[in-house]
Amino acid sequence: MEDDWEGLGGARLSDLPKISRWPTLSDHVRMVQAFSEMGVLESGAVHDALLRSSRGYHALPLPPGIDDLNIETSALRIPWWEDVSLHQSLLPGLYETIQILQALDIHQGDDVLIVGPRGNWWTELTMQLGARRIRVVETVEERLDSLQTRWRGLRLDHVADALGCKLEWRMVGSHVDDSPLAGWDRILITGGVNEPPMAILQTMAKGGCAIVPVMEDVGTMVQSVQRNEGGFMAKKMAIWNVDAFPEYVIECLCASESISISEMETSRGEWSVDAAWKAANQDPIRDRLGPLILLRLIETTWDSLGTGFESEEIREDARFSIAEDLFRMGHVLQRLGISRLAAEHHGSSFRIAPSSEAASFLGMTFREDDLDSLAWQRKAIETDPRFGGSWNEVGEAMLNRGDAKFSIEWFRGAINSEKYGERGVAWTNLARAHLELEQMNSALFAAQEAATLIPDDEDLQELLERLSEGLS
Repeated sequence: MEDDWEGLGGARLSDLPKISRWPTLSDHVRMVQAFSEMGVLESGAVHDALLRSSRGYHALPLPPGIDDLNIETSALRIPWWEDVSLHQSLLPGLYETIQILQALDIHQGDDVLIVGPRGNWWTELTMQLGARRIRVVETVEERLDSLQTRWRGLRLDHVADALGCKLEWRMVGSHVDDSPLAGWDRILITGGVNEPPMAILQTMAKGGCAIVPVMEDVGTMVQSVQRNEGGFMAKKMAIWNVDAFPEYVIECLCASESISISEMETSRGEWSVDAAWKAANQDPIRDRLGPLILLRLIETTWDSLGTGFESEEIREDARFSIAEDLFRMGHVLQRLGISRLAAEHHGSSFRIAPSSEAASFLGMTFREDDLDSLAWQRKAIETDPRFGGSWNEVGEAMLNRGDAKFSIEWFRGAINSEKYGERGVAWTNLARAHLELEQMNSALFAAQEAATLIPDDEDLQELLERLSEGLS
């Protein structure tokens, strides 16, 4: 290994510090607290309910070898149903859960209708928030049976008895009978509909609230619908990129009485737990909530990293898919300026499947004057000496610290590395290092090499003009 990296530029890897901190995903309690500290979680009732219920219990089992990691607290989508191609087969993230539950504002003793439960996590949280009665309406019969079996398997039926909460399990189409005389206090619909289903909203009590994702041209807009003496008042919240309900579901929701369903949607094809984990985050903005500009940023940032770890194992082993998803999500969080969470995602990715990319990006989440920033770049080079990004990162750190001579070897290593798509950046940095040392001819040569790779870079053009004037 040492011969490999020395051959690239002669820089001494042993001069770099070793890792002292290895961030990995926090446990559930710490992550709930983090959202409180960020100001996202403001409701004390939702805060306390979240502390009593974690989405990890309601997810599919993790692949062997990573079941000790807190994937549940990541910003990834995680599956609760094997066929993730079906609507509402993913468990919502903590951020979406907090936003929706705070908007729904469930009170002690409320009657709550949930259409499209997305597993049992939100049902449990609704119970923990003090609901007196919960009617769960599933859209796929096979999943309804599974929900009830899993509920009993977690002994949540006993918790419901202790809390005085009555659970009702229904298939869509048979959900409108026996509604409480005063109406539902809260209604949560989690799939996209063409327009607010008035048949459902008419069963809402006065003073009640419903959350309804309505499909519009810009995306599926989640609306908070209030019912008062004057009728219904809708308020748009944000885009919630949920799966649209199938036509037969929408037809049932718009009916004012029970109707029979001639064709039930069931699982398509053969799916496994591993396949579900590999496919859960193929669409990076599926089920995500936020303004359109944020969703577009997530999508473009996620896709900007190319094909991933360049390994066929990704297609065969769910662990590598999860590692890559964590890495991509870490990059998104990094772009959003959420450095601590980004570091936890990169660190967990590296723990599952060590990659130079994850180590390098993790190093960039630390402050430049933090020794662990250089330590993780060292780890990236030790993992794969061909990865030029870390060579350049170390060179930039040295140059910024005033050690231009030492930085030159690292920039040369970046230029000579196999896995590096930004050689123009390294050539530019090399030119700046030579300029710092007043080696004008070498600086001009490096800048000219950079210009062949990034001819439109304005900063580089200014540097070339400065160097040309200095030699004239």
